[in-house]
Amino acid sequence: MIMKKFALIFILLLILTACSGNDEAETTDLEMPTEPPVIAEEQEITSEPEEIEEPEDAWWMEGAEEEDEDNPAEEEAPEEVTIREPRAPRIFYSFLTGHQVSRAQQRKRPVSIIINNIRQAQPTVGVGQADIIYEAIVEGGATRLMLLLADYEEVPVFGSVRSMRDYYIDLSEGHDAIFVHAGGATSAYTETFNRNIDRLDGVNRVDRRDRASMTYFESFYRDSERRRTMALEHTMMTSGQGIVAGIRKANYRTRHAVDYAGSFNFNPEFTELPGNTVANYVSVPFSSHFHPEFIYNPGDKLYYRTQFGAAHLDGATGEQLRFDNVIVIFAQYTDLRVPQGYLACELTGTGFGFYINSGKYITIRWRKDTRDSGMYLYNLDHSDLYLNPGKSFICVTSTAYNRSVVINSDLKEIG
Repeated sequence: MIMKKFALIFILLLILTACSGNDEAETTDLEMPTEPPVIAEEQEITSEPEEIEEPEDAWWMEGAEEEDEDNPAEEEAPEEVTIREPRAPRIFYSFLTGHQVSRAQQRKRPVSIIINNIRQAQPTVGVGQADIIYEAIVEGGATRLMLLLADYEEVPVFGSVRSMRDYYIDLSEGHDAIFVHAGGATSAYTETFNRNIDRLDGVNRVDRRDRASMTYFESFYRDSERRRTMALEHTMMTSGQGIVAGIRKANYRTRHAVDYAGSFNFNPEFTELPGNTVANYVSVPFSSHFHPEFIYNPGDKLYYRTQFGAAHLDGATGEQLRFDNVIVIFAQYTDLRVPQGYLACELTGTGFGFYINSGKYITIRWRKDTRDSGMYLYNLDHSDLYLNPGKSFICVTSTAYNRSVVINSDLKEIG
């Protein structure tokens, strides 16, 4: 009986030992597979990170971050570095001449100055400093000049300063200029008030609430030498420093608005006019007795101005006025039918004219959408006209003389 119990126990031990060996074998098979595991190959990253567009002014941030050697993330960064070329500097051009200037010079607001131009008021002074000169008709068949320039501060004298008409305001506003004058027609004063024109007035202190009235003593003076030889109306003068003082006194804006883009288009460099129309001599009638001339000099490619049978000189320098561009536009003049008999000139709308440069000319169109907008110049096919860089003289004459302008190939002596 005892032997049977021992035999049973022995059998049970054998069974348990066998089961224990199977479990160990399965465990060994799981931990040590018969074939080595396959190591997955490292995947090559082919997609590039999405490029983020930087703001225009963010160029100065490039290269600002220096490498941090203690930063482990930097060590894992790709070694390839993209080197960007520095941006080319922006180029700015004068709205009046098309010449290259600084950004500050381009945005500087110009002044416009009404200058007497009758024979008895000669010589005109400071006119050679202008970037653009407009000439338009006033009563009696005479003309007045409107100088436009941005660098006026150091000019010692301008004159003689004369009274305004409505259409000179329209021309000045087209260039966003500060208007300088000495008196004016009643209708012109009405325009300055209604349109809130920034101006300096050398005659009338109309209203102490008017900022132009505050600049009377700061900006103007009577020339003592002229008072001995000329009528009083030909003696009013101003200067660059006088204009600066008046602008400060009135607290006028001295910079163009950011969206201002100028009135004229300019070629970046000289471009010859198309065609074979020769323009060595130009005579522009403003009345039956006044025909100023422009004589071309092939040596410097400039047009020299004559009037009253002699060279038109700047009384301050003694130099003859000369220009790169001569522009003739035809506009409708009418009598205002007031006791003073002032003229009006319709500059809102469209018309024709001539562009004269470097011994050649072409027929052009002009357009002025509003009284305050610029005057835009076009070719006959309605494409934009591009002027060559330089100084310009713009003759605003009557449509009555649209067949009387003389342009020919005659080479004449200058002066």
